[in-house]
Amino acid sequence: MLTPEQYLGAVAERIQRSGGRLNSVQIGPATAVVGLFTESVLMSTMNYCVIAAAVPEVSAAALYDFTGRATQHARANLIGTMGWTAASVVIAGLVGQRVYPDAAQAASAKSSNQFGGETRMVAVDLSAGQMYAFVGGKFWGAAVQGSVNAKLTYCFPQPAEVYQQVQWQQAQQQQQLPPQGQQPPPGWQQQQPAPQVPPPPFVGPAGPQPPVYPPPGHPPQQGPYGY
Repeated sequence: MLTPEQYLGAVAERIQRSGGRLNSVQIGPATAVVGLFTESVLMSTMNYCVIAAAVPEVSAAALYDFTGRATQHARANLIGTMGWTAASVVIAGLVGQRVYPDAAQAASAKSSNQFGGETRMVAVDLSAGQMYAFVGGKFWGAAVQGSVNAKLTYCFPQPAEVYQQVQWQQAQQQQQLPPQGQQPPPGWQQQQPAPQVPPPPFVGPAGPQPPVYPPPGHPPQQGPYGY
């Protein structure tokens, strides 16, 4: 079964892949993964704040409380003047082994319009393999809504997709590791081919060597044993 830590790891990886500034912030009692994005959409600066944290169980009260704290953190990091030259989009998600029905309903409900901003709630049920969130259209700004939906669905993937990714990564690691109970071969950790050593020069077959005579006028040399 997928663990909350594995899912948060996938969220953090996707934040970095999409160009977000990754950080870890204490949001209430939980340590949250935070990603800040700044994009230009229709002459306006879009400030995205993606925040995810793990809890044992996700209730509607916990989701509302976490989203409120996440919104305060996002507003404190806003770039531009909210409502005029900048918009603030907060995507706050809680990940747990169980999501209560009231939390699933709250996350899936259509978000209310805000002046210069929007807040989306996400609830991820790892046991059921479900991600609950509102991913739809609203009256204001089809281009903006499309950008918000794309950011939400990318940073908060379905648990089955994350599970397949984790399985693939583990398989890749096992292929690189030696079998259990066996000693790794010499040089295994280097993972590099051995350097090519040139072959020794050709030597003819051994046989009787001709005697070597000293040049004229030089006495013969004696070895260490007198001959």
